[in-house]
Amino acid sequence: MGEEKKACPFCGKEVITLYTCSGCSGEVCEACHHLELVGSGCGTVIPLYYCPKCAFDEKVNPNAGLKDEW
Repeated sequence: MGEEKKACPFCGKEVITLYTCSGCSGEVCEACHHLELVGSGCGTVIPLYYCPKCAFDEKVNPNAGLKDEW
């Protein structure tokens, strides 16, 4: 049984693994996703994956204001 490939909605690349965006819940491939480490409480760090759109949206990503869009 082979795994079914899906197309990334951002780059169109056919991949097996798609991440779920922590902002919009859309799918995004490994090449297009943005990993953010968000602190919560005392010493807790939560890894969040964002699509290219949500990564730079300050209403969605708490670290967006610290990023330069390129």
